[in-house]
Amino acid sequence: MPARNCKTGSVFIAEGSVAPKLTSGAANRWRKVFQLSLLLLWWLAFSSGRLLAQSSDGAPQGPSTEVQELRKEVNELREDLKRLHAMLDAKAPTETAVPAPAAVQAATPAPSAAEEQSRQAAAADTGLPLYTGRSNDPQVAMATKAHGGDRSGAGNLLRTDRVTIGGYGDFQFRTPALNERADGGGTSTFQSTRFVLGVAAVLSQKQNITFNSEIEYELGTSEIDVEQAFVSWRVRPEFDFRAGILVPPIGRFNTYHDSNLNIATLRPLINQFIVPTAYRDAGLGVRGVIGLPRGMKLSYEGDVVNGFQARNADGEPTPFSRLLGQSSAAEPGLIALQAARNSKAVAGRIGFSPMLGLEFGLSTYAGTFTSQDDPRKSATIVFLDAAYQHGPFVLNGEYGRSNIVGAGISRHSPTPPLFDPSDPLSAAALGAYVAQTTPGQDGFYIESGYKFFNGIFRNREKFDEGAYLMPVVRFETIRRDRTLSNFFLNQGRATLGFNMAPSPSVIFKLNYVINHTFGKVPNLPGGINGGEFGVDPLPFRDYGKNGFTGSLAYVF
Repeated sequence: MPARNCKTGSVFIAEGSVAPKLTSGAANRWRKVFQLSLLLLWWLAFSSGRLLAQSSDGAPQGPSTEVQELRKEVNELREDLKRLHAMLDAKAPTETAVPAPAAVQAATPAPSAAEEQSRQAAAADTGLPLYTGRSNDPQVAMATKAHGGDRSGAGNLLRTDRVTIGGYGDFQFRTPALNERADGGGTSTFQSTRFVLGVAAVLSQKQNITFNSEIEYELGTSEIDVEQAFVSWRVRPEFDFRAGILVPPIGRFNTYHDSNLNIATLRPLINQFIVPTAYRDAGLGVRGVIGLPRGMKLSYEGDVVNGFQARNADGEPTPFSRLLGQSSAAEPGLIALQAARNSKAVAGRIGFSPMLGLEFGLSTYAGTFTSQDDPRKSATIVFLDAAYQHGPFVLNGEYGRSNIVGAGISRHSPTPPLFDPSDPLSAAALGAYVAQTTPGQDGFYIESGYKFFNGIFRNREKFDEGAYLMPVVRFETIRRDRTLSNFFLNQGRATLGFNMAPSPSVIFKLNYVINHTFGKVPNLPGGINGGEFGVDPLPFRDYGKNGFTGSLAYVF
């Protein structure tokens, strides 16, 4: 309120001079002003009475302009004094506990180095998620996968949030020689490969208890699965408990498999046939990140889960076979509904980061996969992974090995039966052979890419910040039966690609895939009979040939 000037006595009252936060001395001064103002108000009222009397005795009939203005200002002063008195009553109980504005600024703590680092990491997507890169910012309840967390989407879940929605997806084109796991292949196709909707919520702000979920619409909604649905209680960065449907940490790609984080279109072969990415399971576990001297970090995670299954959703014994590996060993509807046996599987990972942007990991899985009353068969899987990023340069790699033991599984596979294109019985014998349980698999991949941020994206008025061009290359090998040296289902692959991202949330990928098999692919007359398991020795027509694939990946 602007200052007012009272004509009969030079009185100034300025609301702006009352500080929002008062010290004890300031309150005493305001009380004195209040007392003086009451005296002034009495004097003004007495003076106005005398003026009114004089006006009624000697002045002409009719209202006096000065008297009306004086009455108006007296009423305004009375209202101002009432309001000031109310302000003093409200501030007086806390006047000793509230510091002055300058003291407040001086007492405000500066952000810690860890908080500042986490904010910088959250501001720019690195494209290289690391277990040890999980945010330590106390304001972040759950970081995105791009920053080492669990949340699918483009934004972190803050502790002040209630519910957030995000997700990712990709739309692909494949030529006949390419597929993923046991899905597709044999014809050129456009495919709505996956759409994942993520819903996350803060259940307890003070205790940092959160809920995370992912609902996956796969292959044009022919499959709808709950990929994740768990509650996490992050007591501190070093200890986090969670339970529900979760993704065990077998390697790095199985956890950080989102389409926007995969620099190629197709997933690595070892993440199709050794670990059926995204392998999710029902169980519980603990994890954490421990800070070490000189900026080093150590991460750990251990889960107890129901474990792999010996049959797929149709009841066929396809898991752990030479033909399909573990591609169907973890059907979500089976593992989350009812376990097939009393014993449980365990999975865990230890990660070490000697410096920012570099991480090494060792993970393992062990568990029985047969049903309760069937002869016991079990699988042990070991993964080594490494990831490195320096500026726009990215380098990832993993090695995986499985060991499958139990009744009827020999430690070394017999030689495959000879195939004669003119003899249908030889094709049937080979089909039965590849349907048998493999004694173990192994494989690796190594991939790299370099982001160019300039070029056609130099104009920041037309393109979002973070747009890039990225050539990529991946070399990989998978042996679906590692005891056989000359076997056509053991294969190598080289992928040459180019990514264009007009925004970090939208990525166009073009890949040319060069396939090589470690044995001659059977030339079946008339192709194959729909890839029937136990009958056809090939997973699909045109298996082993080169191909082209492209995709549109997005995150929101």
